[in-house]
Parts: sequence; structure tokens; C-alpha cells
Amino acid sequence: MKLRVVLVLLIAVVSAVLVNAWVVTDTARAAQPFGGGHVLELDGPDLNVREYGPPGERAVVLLHGYSASIEWWEEVAPLLVDGRRVIAVDLVGHGGSEAPREAAPYRPEGQAEAVREALDALGVRRAVLVGHSMGGAVAAALADRYPDVVERVAVSDTPGAADLVAMPLLGKMVCWPVIGPTLDRFRTVDAITESSLQTGFDAEYPVPAFAHRSLERLTYAGVCDSKESSRPPVADTLAALGKPVLVVWGETDVLTPTAPNVTRYTAAGMSPRIIAGAGHSPMVEKPAEFVSAIADFVARR
Repeated sequence: MKLRVVLVLLIAVVSAVLVNAWVVTDTARAAQPFGGGHVLELDGPDLNVREYGPPGERAVVLLHGYSASIEWWEEVAPLLVDGRRVIAVDLVGHGGSEAPREAAPYRPEGQAEAVREALDALGVRRAVLVGHSMGGAVAAALADRYPDVVERVAVSDTPGAADLVAMPLLGKMVCWPVIGPTLDRFRTVDAITESSLQTGFDAEYPVPAFAHRSLERLTYAGVCDSKESSRPPVADTLAALGKPVLVVWGETDVLTPTAPNVTRYTAAGMSPRIIAGAGHSPMVEKPAEFVSAIADFVARR
């Protein structure tokens, strides 16, 4: 009798985990305005964007990193205007943009296609791309696919190769089959979230509230499918563009460790500019220094 009870309980637990996995992984979300932006209805996933400065066919386009949103550019975007059009884009599944069930739109190439649709809808014919972390991989893919649209590319703390990311164990486990969706239920637990998000900043920098908001906006598909590494390595793609490229890096970055990534980019012919006192997110931690590092670059034609 006891064995039967144990078996029944075990079956119930396994069934609950499997049902939870199915429910979590099957979630999707429609686009909605977020972070002061507005939604563009596109053929592919609808994207939420925020515009700064005057209209025009040329724009500086800001692409945030994994689990982030357009809110991460709020300090930097106004400083970059100076008579220019600046557009911050919520990538697929992030912020206010649509979160589909399919995996392909979350990959760098899929994200690049979505951004290209958004730029076309906004009347942008020439773009300077500024990508942070995952956003740099999207920028590289976009520049590679649409060289006539992209003038130049600046990336910040974007891993030069797939093996140059120090992803925490919990961040890996959340995407494991079956157990991952169950762990994802704890994504909104403050203690766990705070510890995870701190790797995105210098150890002494307080995790901002918008970092929590951005993470909470992700569906399970956004959490896991957006982690797909770019192939070939971003450093090689950028080096082969034949366009001006600027790389900047936070001095104390532990998520995409500074030393090995700087070495990787330098070997590919690019020498990163180091922003002192900043971790993985210099545009948030040191906005004035970040703008100073890229201002001349984005202003050139």
C-alpha cells in the first residue's frame, strides 16, 4: 500500500512538472507600448520603439542586450540627439515588443530582420547601429545582411565569441528540458533576481528598477531562445564588414569578462575602448562616459 501511495505521488509530481513545462513554454505575448515607446505593426513580430530628435532618413539606432529593454537607453539617447534622429528598439520578446512562440525570431538573424522591418516602417534609409551585449550581435547580423542600410556599427560588451560569456549556472539550468520551466517560476523572486541581475553591472552599482521590469517582461521563449549564440563569432563578423566599427567595454565586466574579450577583438583588428568603473552595462552605469566614447564615431558620415 505504501509503495502504491509513493508511486501515485511520484506520478502526480512528474505530471505537474510536465504540465508546468508545457504551459510555460507555450506562452506568447502581443506587443504593447512600454517605456515611453510606441508599437509598430509589422509583417513579422510587432516592435515597440522610442524615438528622439528630429525626423529624417538617417538615424542612430540603439539595440539593447539580453533581458533588457529601451529603458536601458534613457540616459544615453537624449545625449546622442544633437540634431540627429535617435531610435531605441525593443528587440523581439523584450520590453513592449511582441513575444512569439517560434524560436527563429529570437535568434540574432531573426532579430536583425525584425529591426530592418522597423527601420523601413520608420522611413530610415541609413543607420548607425549601437548595440549592447546581445544587441551587438543583432547589429552585426543586420550590418552583414543589409550593408546598404548600415553605415557603421558600435558595440558595447558584446561577447567576441560564444565561449566568452560567464553565464551563471542558474541561467543555464532555467533552459534545461522539463526542469527549466519549473525554475523559471522563480524568476520574479527578488533575492534570486537581484543576484542574477547584479552580474550585469559593477558589483558596487545598485541594480536599477528598470532591470527588474525588463526581466519580468520576458516570456519563457524570450528567456531561452534569445540566448542562442551568434555564428560565426561576432568579432569575426564585425571585422569582415568593411565598415567602421567601434568596440567599447566596461572595465569590471564579469558577465562578458573584459580581458579575454578585449584580447579576442584586438586579435580581430579592433582595439576596445575601456570605460573605467563600469561593469557589463556602461551606458547605464556611466552614461556620460559612454556617450563621450561613441559620440564622434556616430556623428561621422
